[in-house]
Amino acid sequence: MVKEDMLSGQTVLIVEAEFLIAFDIQAMLEDLSAGQLLLARSAAEANRFKPDWPSIDLAIIECVRNCAQTDELLTGLLQSGTPVVLNSSDSALIDGHPDFPDIPVIIKPMIEEDFRRSVAQAIARLPRTSDCVS
Repeated sequence: MVKEDMLSGQTVLIVEAEFLIAFDIQAMLEDLSAGQLLLARSAAEANRFKPDWPSIDLAIIECVRNCAQTDELLTGLLQSGTPVVLNSSDSALIDGHPDFPDIPVIIKPMIEEDFRRSVAQAIARLPRTSDCVS
């Protein structure tokens, strides 16, 4: 069972082009007790948060295959130690992203329990030095 407070007060970056999907992600994160939510509509827009990357406790990134900006964003976040969950409408990624095989991928439309499991998996994979509960 996934803890309801696993993100207790933590900072989460959401990168999602579709407003309604970003809103759904926000609601699911709030159910997990996330704190500050940083929103960006694209990988390029997420770069404005680059100075904050070391303090971001989790990133939920819309995955667009063959997008250099998304790959650069993922690499930068992972290098800063940020746990990442990918979401995509590309069913070819159901078994994971070929260049980032250890990152959990959720296929849209997202089922809340799958989302929660993926968040728990990402946090467990890259535990932070913060007080994030896994």
